[in-house]
Amino acid sequence: MGSLRNSDDVETIEEDSDLHLLWKRYPIKGFLWGVIIYTSLVLSIIGYCNPSLLPFNLLSFFFNTEVSPFFAFSRGSEYFPKPKGFRIVALVPFHYHERTAILNCYLQNNLVHNQGFLDQVVFVPQTDDTVSLRWLEALVQQTPEYAISPTQQDMDWLFTRSDVLYIRIDGDTVFFEDHTIPTIVKTRLEDPDALMVSANVVSEGVLSSLHNHYGVALPYLPELDRTEDDSRSSAQDRMDWHASNLPQWNGPAEFIVQKGFSPPFQGHRWLLPAEEDSDRDPIAASIRLERGPGSQEWTVSAQHHYSFLDHLESDTLNRYKFPLWKNPPEAVTSTFGCFWGKDAAALREVYAQNSGDELSRAWTASDGSHPKITIDGKGLVSHYSAELAPNGLDATDLLERYRAYALEKVCRQTW
Repeated sequence: MGSLRNSDDVETIEEDSDLHLLWKRYPIKGFLWGVIIYTSLVLSIIGYCNPSLLPFNLLSFFFNTEVSPFFAFSRGSEYFPKPKGFRIVALVPFHYHERTAILNCYLQNNLVHNQGFLDQVVFVPQTDDTVSLRWLEALVQQTPEYAISPTQQDMDWLFTRSDVLYIRIDGDTVFFEDHTIPTIVKTRLEDPDALMVSANVVSEGVLSSLHNHYGVALPYLPELDRTEDDSRSSAQDRMDWHASNLPQWNGPAEFIVQKGFSPPFQGHRWLLPAEEDSDRDPIAASIRLERGPGSQEWTVSAQHHYSFLDHLESDTLNRYKFPLWKNPPEAVTSTFGCFWGKDAAALREVYAQNSGDELSRAWTASDGSHPKITIDGKGLVSHYSAELAPNGLDATDLLERYRAYALEKVCRQTW
């Protein structure tokens, strides 16, 4: 069957002529309107999903918004200069020299003379280990901006001046992004009500459940046996941090990481299995199985670290990120936070109130209220837990991997 329109009808002929004349007269206008509509749709999608790709703030054309001078999500974003009129000092509780040796590379890059924000770094010894303390003394002698505070419990909260902006960085921190310090400094200056602005510390405190999500936590499993073709005996392979160079996991089909799992051997790695939808990994087992590990066991932490290094290599760290989280109802880690010296006493009280289990749900100030602490999700930090290290984390090759990354990407000079 053909069209119901009669080709011999006068009105039909005239209608077709009018349409032909319209397109003949206005072809360029029609084309331009199509381009404008299509371009607007594309810009709207980009502006909503990833505004940092645009050289301007699209929302400012529709709303009264101020263009921020710093976008932490952006590559090549506008430079946020170091604020003037006050000093910025890092307080670093010091535990083990092997881990702080990695952190040192990041601290050096953030010193003022290297175009960073830190006017000074004060190490607060939390150990009596002679080897580590001698190492720290030698390190401080090499850098004029480094200093050591008197050894005393809670000195990292007591060693403060009211007019100084402090950044507490735990000495076991093994990674943080270039923009992490500028991000939390900027947010603290814009949030006068906050006692502290914490960075986005991977899988610590209230963020642990957020970072357990599928696609963030990858199903890494511990290798169970040394392989004959294991080439980690060579220095080059031992210093390789890339997850893409790891072999595939091999083990029994019924294997599950259970509660109280012991390290298979010293220096073992964690590997991805062929199937990624199983519930055998520690995080999945801790959520779904009664015999699974607790959320604070070393196996859960190991899985998070290997997942993080995987995302670091594949440039998918955005999966961890979010804008701001003000006054979360559960504990916020003290691993990496920015605060004014005048607030140090209140913060010390908060963390003393919740000492013994900082990651518990009992997250209150002395008056029973939730502490006014903000988490800035745009700057990532990875922390090697001192509590979990002797229980199994030290039996992995994680520290070597973080050290290898720092040597390749961060350090201005080798150890």
